[in-house]
Amino acid sequence: MSEHWVVVGGGSAGCVAAARLSADDARRVTLLEAGPDLAEGAVPDAVSGPDFFVALAAPGRTHDGLVAARTAGGMRRPYRVGRGLGGSSAVNAMIARRGDPARYRSWGWHDTEHLWDRIALPVEPADPHELGAVDRALLAADAHSERALLTRRNHRRVTSAEAYLWPARTRENLMIRADSPVRRIVLDRRRAVGVVLDDGTEIGADRVVLAAGAIHTPALMLRSGVDTPGIGLGLQDHPSAALTLELRDRTYPGGLAAGAIAEYDGVQLLALNHLGPDAPGLGMLMVAVMAPHGRAGTVSVGPGDDGPPIVDLGLLDDDRDVATLVRGVRRALDLLDADVFREQVAAVHIDEHGTTSAALADGDELVAWARTATGDYVHAAASCAIGAVLDDAGAVRGYEQLYVCDASAFPAIPDANLHLPTTMLAERLCERWNG
Repeated sequence: MSEHWVVVGGGSAGCVAAARLSADDARRVTLLEAGPDLAEGAVPDAVSGPDFFVALAAPGRTHDGLVAARTAGGMRRPYRVGRGLGGSSAVNAMIARRGDPARYRSWGWHDTEHLWDRIALPVEPADPHELGAVDRALLAADAHSERALLTRRNHRRVTSAEAYLWPARTRENLMIRADSPVRRIVLDRRRAVGVVLDDGTEIGADRVVLAAGAIHTPALMLRSGVDTPGIGLGLQDHPSAALTLELRDRTYPGGLAAGAIAEYDGVQLLALNHLGPDAPGLGMLMVAVMAPHGRAGTVSVGPGDDGPPIVDLGLLDDDRDVATLVRGVRRALDLLDADVFREQVAAVHIDEHGTTSAALADGDELVAWARTATGDYVHAAASCAIGAVLDDAGAVRGYEQLYVCDASAFPAIPDANLHLPTTMLAERLCERWNG
């Protein structure tokens, strides 16, 4: 009799898990995704196109109502996590970076090199002919900059659903159910035996894999009564600061939103040529701390068996992260003073009120602004960390047949944009399960 695995969540990691697990026809695999399908021949133009702002606006492709406080006591604002098959791979900026191998080795992960080679996602550099004004200025002004590598093929976005699920969908032992949000895990004492959907349907399982992301995976465990210490603690994101550019050319250019990037000393600068069709004439230079020290973020849940996630990112709770972000902003402001940027940028704004960067001339003012204006990269990670909540094979400590396979499992946030590292993590865990 075949063993039934249920995978909850069809994002970057869930697509990998469903495809790799169902490669063994001795298993039955059911993939449950809360959002819409993403089937071959039915990919919306908004998803396949180059503008991730348009993708974010596609109906059903993000979790409406999900909010997060960026800093302690800060206002809760929307947190745009991907939803539907493909998850955030369908709406992200497509940036493809692996991160520093030494960071993975510091976790005892000495087996990552062959895993990168297993990743089915295609990667290609931004084409010189599609670079925007902010891309070109960054490449000209900063010797550390380069054209970004993107998860695309022939200028078209390739999601995790396309790379992993499409080749597997004809398998008789794989069932994919979109629009099927899971309410809770069914436990027989300390053993996972299935899940219950929002509509009350119960699906039995021999093993349950949670791949709902670093926000919804811990929330689902907490709602289900899983009591392993550390669930929802240690949440991290990449703290960021946004320098909004008032461009001299006020027309909306469309096309690739982010095509150039620079990294050094733990800081990433990301060029944004536009901010979508609703913000003509604006671009951005993003500054992000890629290896943050702070671990004050938490995920909890509201009351009731369907209580929403309560997300506190706890950014900049460590003074070392403040210093790194300030150093990155200073570097960005120096670059924006170069002639190649001045030719394209009429003014640099630091808030929605139109305050210009001249207000940051004083060092104390820059530090104060960084603390209050910090944002995130929508790179939630490490909220059910291996070594704390999970063992090295992703199994939830204290429970049987319950596993986690998504960015929540990282021991700490990788020092890279999360899509490729999360895919590698999923390949690593599936290799253990299949082994």
